[in-house]
Formats: sequence, structure tokens, C-alpha cells
Amino acid sequence: MSSTPATPPTPRARVWITAGLLGVALSGCSSLTGSTGGGAEGDNGGAQSTSSAAVAPEVPATSLDLERVCTDGLGYSGMPAYDRTKKTVHPAMLMNNPGDSWSQFEPPAGDFPKGWILGYSDKPADAELVVCVERTKESPTGKKCDMESDGKPFTVSTYNTSYRLKVVEARTGKELYKHTGEAKSDECPMYIFTSEGEDKDKYYNEVRPKDYRKRVQPFIAP
Repeated sequence: MSSTPATPPTPRARVWITAGLLGVALSGCSSLTGSTGGGAEGDNGGAQSTSSAAVAPEVPATSLDLERVCTDGLGYSGMPAYDRTKKTVHPAMLMNNPGDSWSQFEPPAGDFPKGWILGYSDKPADAELVVCVERTKESPTGKKCDMESDGKPFTVSTYNTSYRLKVVEARTGKELYKHTGEAKSDECPMYIFTSEGEDKDKYYNEVRPKDYRKRVQPFIAP
């Protein structure tokens, strides 16, 4: 299920575990330069220099700034240009929205080949692409699962979800690919993660990185 650059996003606040299992803790910036000057004025007039300004290319300060790339198609002029004709790895930042807000998501090792997805310790300004995964809808499965937290049993209701996947150029905000799909399961989870304010009695089936790895591969590693 779903989870900032040098500093990872706020971690999921609580972990609930299937009953009977042991508890496991998982856990625009612009520069303006100018020069003005005034010549000494004589009896016959004076001279005055003109001012000039230069704006630096815009880059995201943190991964959270990439939300606008996913939602509004607004890129950052200072990020690397994307050229799909180059047969090399084009690093991407993975952004996830489980229904409340966008945050960076670093998939577990092994879900993607090394170098495909930038991690929390990498600079978001190095990304050529932004992969956006967003939950768009949920529907109850009718299944209830017995869980346990701090030795106390409780029940969760499970939900299937619909999601939207996009691959976007980080520099231009151009959408290169879009796919909609569903994440369905009739199994109870071993663990569930909740953020502060989320209902701990609901579990949402989420698309997994392996489910869309082949969809993003033609753009990241053509």
C-alpha cells in the first residue's frame, strides 16, 4: 500500500497487524541582479546606466513541490530535459496520493531496477520524469478482517480502489502516458498503515509498484 527528498515525508502514524501475528514496528526561486550607476553631471548634462535582470531556471526545493507536475502539468525549467531517443535510464520521482495529499514514495528495494526511481536521499531536481499514482475511487468489498493492535482486537472493512497512473516530463509538465485501473483483493492484509486522522477501521487495496512497472518501463528505460 501507499507511503521528501533528503528528509522522508511524514511516516504513517500507526501500524495494525493481523490478529495472531507478532507486532512489528514498520514503520519561484529567482535571483535578481542589477546594476545602477550615475555619472557625474556637468554643466552640459549627465549619463545614467541602465539596469538589467536575469532569472535563474526554476527547480523544486523538495519533492512536495512536484505535486504541481502531477495535478496541473506545470514543470520546472531548471530540471533535466527528457529525450526518449537516448537509450539510457531516465530517473523518475514517484509521487503518490492515496486520497488525501501528495507525497514522495520510495518503493522497497527490488520493486524497480536500481536507478529507475529516485529515493528520499536523492535530489528531486535530478528527475527527468515524474510518475504520479493517485487513488480516485473506492468501493466496499463486503469483507471484514480481524486485526490486532497493542494486544487489542478490532475489525477492519476492506475496500477495492480505482487509481490513475501518469508519466509526466518533469521539465515541461507534458503528459507522456496515462492509465486507469483497479486494485482488487479478497484477502485480509497482514499489516495496515494509517495516517493521523484516517479511519483505522478501513483498509484500502492499493496498486503495487509491480503492477505498473512494465507500464512505466518504456519511458524510464526505453
